Amino acid sequence: MDPLRRILRMEDESIHLDEAALYIARIEFPYLPISPWLSELDYHAEQIRMRNPRSFRVGAHEYLFNELRFEGNEADYYNPHNSCLNHVLENRRGIPISLSILYMELGRRLGIQVDGIGAPSHFLVRLEEEDDTYYLDVYNQGRIREDVEQDVDARFLVAAPKRMILIRMLNNLRMIYLQRQAWSKATSVLDLLLEADPVDADAFRQRAATLAATHRFQAAAIDLETYLRLRPFDPDKEELQNQISRLRRMQAHKN
Repeated sequence: MDPLRRILRMEDESIHLDEAALYIARIEFPYLPISPWLSELDYHAEQIRMRNPRSFRVGAHEYLFNELRFEGNEADYYNPHNSCLNHVLENRRGIPISLSILYMELGRRLGIQVDGIGAPSHFLVRLEEEDDTYYLDVYNQGRIREDVEQDVDARFLVAAPKRMILIRMLNNLRMIYLQRQAWSKATSVLDLLLEADPVDADAFRQRAATLAATHRFQAAAIDLETYLRLRPFDPDKEELQNQISRLRRMQAHKN
């Protein structure tokens, strides 16, 4: 089984986000080796420990943001490379969720529990040190969000499950690839999302469109049929049934 598909089926506590994020990066970098980037994370964790062995937060701030200048990629936010952990490590730019995964996995290497906080508009991290709880905006160079409990509904201020973090990352890529009409890459992302949630009706409908765009008409028809089984009362049902018929005719001509 593909390693990422296996990870998406794992129990949450068994998932290492760094490894999973690097497998996701193979959508953009198909021959990406995994081990060298994990070793680089090991190196960065040790540097943080050397900066301040008593406070991960202080050591990480000094090393990641003051020395290495990790920050959000405002100038090219919707570049899919921002979701690729190898690219983030190499260029020190990313989006909130990829930078947060970096921070969380460095904490894990040093025995520090860092939680991902899936606020609706902006991914954050949370850690506890010396009886204080800190919400940090890694995208904005680790800024402490002292206002977060007033700005964000309490429902979202809970630790995000690791699978949900990966799904959120994949959903970011889904949006980018669909907007760019990068059909093959969009199909790869939708395959993974359906591995994580086999009854995601919208993913079946979107994958049908990407498959049709790459002339995989039979598979597109099957996905639309699955969508209609999951959404039997869709108001577009008649048009979708017509699309299925057209796709089957196109497949017959292709053969």
